Amino acid sequence: MLDRRVGVSVVAAIAALCAGVVAVATSAAWWGVVAGGFGVVAGTAAAALGGEARTTSDSLRGARRDIQRLSRELDALSATLEEELARATTPESAREKAEHAFDPATGLYDERYFAVLVQQQVAAARRSLRPLSVVIFEVDGLGDADEATRAQALGVVGDVLRRTLRESDSACRLGELMIGAILEDTPESGAVWAAERVRGTLLGSPIGDALTVSAGVACYPSHALGAAELVGQSGRALEEARKRGADRVEIAPEA
Repeated sequence: MLDRRVGVSVVAAIAALCAGVVAVATSAAWWGVVAGGFGVVAGTAAAALGGEARTTSDSLRGARRDIQRLSRELDALSATLEEELARATTPESAREKAEHAFDPATGLYDERYFAVLVQQQVAAARRSLRPLSVVIFEVDGLGDADEATRAQALGVVGDVLRRTLRESDSACRLGELMIGAILEDTPESGAVWAAERVRGTLLGSPIGDALTVSAGVACYPSHALGAAELVGQSGRALEEARKRGADRVEIAPEA
């Protein structure tokens, strides 16, 4: 469509120029009218191209803002993980921490509980020699939305996760628009299947056209051996998914 508009604009401009030259050479008024008509066509096509270019530019700026915000949230999550790792020697259990780490907007636990749980799950996976996957979901296209809209969207995604994931899996809200899922005894292929199932369930819902998610997948031990590194790999996979466009799942590169 863009190439067609460019072609129309160029052809119309050339035709207007030629008609104008003929009009001057022959002193024929009707050639001037023809030249004016082609000029209007060229101007209209050029204006349409300018509007489309502005729309594309606005979309690119919005995508860059979303990726920058995502990077800041992932950095904050990494700092939370490091802080909780430093407190790992305290006697307070994950269950006790969960009592004051609940997010009412989504019905899920928050990143403080996630930080504790992912460390415990990685340690358990290491002892039992079983895989463990972390999937970080982010709601697409709501970077500039107000808090109420974000909370409503995350509530829908949280409900889908509770209905889709197994009872042994855990999901927690992370930052403004992210939800992290810890999938026990799950290899890479199973984690991708789970993420795609969540994405497909959202697409099949009544609001599927208005609400989509991107996801990054990382698995212990193929992508990372420690809790912080595993979450970081999942976050980097999510960043790659966002860079490649909305509504997709990406896998972290193997370590």
